[in-house]
Parts: sequence; C-alpha cells; structure tokens
Amino acid sequence: MRRRRHKHQRRGGIQLSAAVALCLAVSLLMFARAGGEELAQQALDRLAGNTGFIARAVSLELGFFPETTEVFAPRTAAAARDEQASDPIAESAYIPLEEENDAPVLHAADKAATVTINNETSYEVDVSSCLAANTSIRDNGEGPQVLIVHTHGSESYTPDAAFPYTPTETERTTDTKYNVVRVGDELQKVLEANGVQAVHIRDIFDSPAYSGSYDRSLAAIEEALTEYPSIQIVIDVHRDSILTDDGRAYKTSCTIDGEEMAQLMFVVGTDDGGLNHPDWRDNLNYVASLQYKLNRTYPGLMRPVNLRTQRFNQHARPGSMLVEVGSSGNTMPEALAAIRLFGKTLAEDLTGA
Repeated sequence: MRRRRHKHQRRGGIQLSAAVALCLAVSLLMFARAGGEELAQQALDRLAGNTGFIARAVSLELGFFPETTEVFAPRTAAAARDEQASDPIAESAYIPLEEENDAPVLHAADKAATVTINNETSYEVDVSSCLAANTSIRDNGEGPQVLIVHTHGSESYTPDAAFPYTPTETERTTDTKYNVVRVGDELQKVLEANGVQAVHIRDIFDSPAYSGSYDRSLAAIEEALTEYPSIQIVIDVHRDSILTDDGRAYKTSCTIDGEEMAQLMFVVGTDDGGLNHPDWRDNLNYVASLQYKLNRTYPGLMRPVNLRTQRFNQHARPGSMLVEVGSSGNTMPEALAAIRLFGKTLAEDLTGA
C-alpha cells in the first residue's frame, strides 16, 4: 500500500506541503538577493530546526513523500546563541572578530533609554527625583572646565594587534600608551576639539604601591583646582574588572553605528562610609542627567549608574564623577571608541550645543 501511494504521488506531482516548502525556499533566496541577507539567514536558521520542513526538502530531493519522516537536525551555531542566556560563556550572542580577544560579553540593558541606579548604599534614591533636579553645569569660558585624572592609572586592557604590550602585572601596565591614561588623552582631545578646555593629570598613583592611591590622587586634584579655579568637573577615568568564577575576564560590549565598543559606567560616591561628602546628591543628580542624555543619544553605551558607600574623592568639586571605561576583557580600540562618544556628549552638555 505504501509503495503504491508513493508511485501515485510521483505521477500526481508535488504534494501541497512540499510545494509550500519549495516556494518558501525560493522566496527566501530572492529576498536575500534583494538585500535582506540578515533576515533571510535568521529565517533559514529557524527552518533548519523544523523537522517537517526538512522532511519535505528531503522528499523533493528523493522524489517521494512518506507520511512520516524522522530527521535529525542539529542546532546551528546561530540558533545556539542566546542573548538572554544565564551563562554568557557557553551561549553568547557575540562572535569575536579576532582570536586574540575571545572574552565573553556582558550585553547592554534592553531598556537603554531609561536611567537605572544600582544602589549599594543605605540611602533611598529615586531616579525621577534626580532627573527633576535639572542639575546643569555650563562652560563659563573662563579657563579649563574639566580635570581628568586616574587614581588607578596602571589599569590596562586586553592586548590586541593595534595595541600589543606585555603587562607589568595582571591586567596592568605603567606604560601610558597602553593603560587608562591613554584613554584620558583621547578624552582631553575630544573635549578640546569640541570647544571645552581640559587639564589632564597623567601621573600613575597606584604603582608601585596600590594602597594609598586615592590619597595621592586627591592631593593632585586639590593642587590642580588651586591652579585652575575655573575647573567645574573632575573625571576620574578607570577600567573595570569583571571576572568569571574560573578567572576569565568579561568584556562589556555594545555596538553603535556598526562599531563595537566598550560600555561605560558612572560610579557615584556618597558619605555612607563615614567620610565627609555632604553634597553627594548633587553629583548623583548631575550624573543621572548626563546618563539620560547618553542613553538617548547612544543606546547601549552606558551600564547602570553604580551608587557606592565610598567617597572616591568626589567631595573635591561638585560635578565630580568616576567613569569605568570598559573592562579588562575589552581592547584599547574599544575603549577609545567609547570615550569619544562620551567626550562629545559631555562637551555638548557643557556648551549647551
């Protein structure tokens, strides 16, 4: 009976479900040639896991149409990746472009246009109140407006072809061509190209001794503020370090206008740890406002604001902030790309452009 049915189907032409499969495949091919390669590939990936579709394709190739066909279709690499996976090492939506930097990725938040504050203090904070404060700082044109400093200047990135180097210690180097001081150079360059004068302290405060680095950077900040009283914003540029349980370094990554770059994070200090810092809420309000503008202009660039019990020298001047530029899993080019967008937005905010 089954053989007769197969023979009858060959005489009668293509079965309806098989014809649909053929038409769908032809449509996807035409759509891809018309410029929809990415969407067509996503559709093909889903079809690859559809045993019914595979069965009809096999039927067309072999010329018969069994009632049921068992087909094993392994998951493709694209289907196996999941942006919401709980284990970003095993399932990551990021495919490294170079073998030399295969760090897993922490992806941008889904709602990038909203401001989120990760509060590690005992204080209650409300994002809407921070934004309603409308704290603004404007360039008064009387001299340098921004001071750039690096309390942990030896923090460095994953070496790559563009920035190869040998770390002097784990994830650190005192060579300012390869650590966060280089990122500060780029920030100063972008600010001044957009009409904002900036002073950059390029000293290394965390080497040879890490302990006491905040005391040493504070002394340098206070000296610079005395020399340049026009300074309104102090930016302490750092590089984050996020490790897996087995010691692998995460990279914080986003893609903006087709370019992959590091994510940034504001760290805001308070007096919750006991040090004097009565105006920390003014700093938080300003950072929240700046974060909102960055999120709207470059969705995905910013990680949530991190509110901490430590002071981080942010009592020195209203408008002080600590910016984490990527993580040790990022490369220097990714960090530089991110800081350029930050510098442009900050300059626009200061000048009212």
